[in-house]
Amino acid sequence: MLTNAEHRIMEVLWSRSSATVAEVVAALGGTDAYTTILTLIRILKAKGYVSSRKEGRAYVFTPKVERSAVARKATHQLLSKFFAGSPRELVLSFLQDEELSAGELDELKQIILRSDPEEEA
Repeated sequence: MLTNAEHRIMEVLWSRSSATVAEVVAALGGTDAYTTILTLIRILKAKGYVSSRKEGRAYVFTPKVERSAVARKATHQLLSKFFAGSPRELVLSFLQDEELSAGELDELKQIILRSDPEEEA
């Protein structure tokens, strides 16, 4: 799973498709030290999240995994860690804590009905 700092960097890389360390630092508002971002990108590379290529004097970093794949993995880890692997418990927890409009609830109901195997029988 990505740390918060790693996730911020990946968001920059996903949005730009690729970037140098200096471009990531700038995209993050320049509040993080160049060396800190470089270290985190090296960690992301070691974890298999990014690849690099040399262009002139700089290295350009590119995401190797899509945001959706990382989101799925994080969701599965969340399910396992806090909800005993139960998607139902996760959804119920979310629905109890969030205010959804009637339209949003209806949309969720339609999605559930479309994916219900008993509906297809």
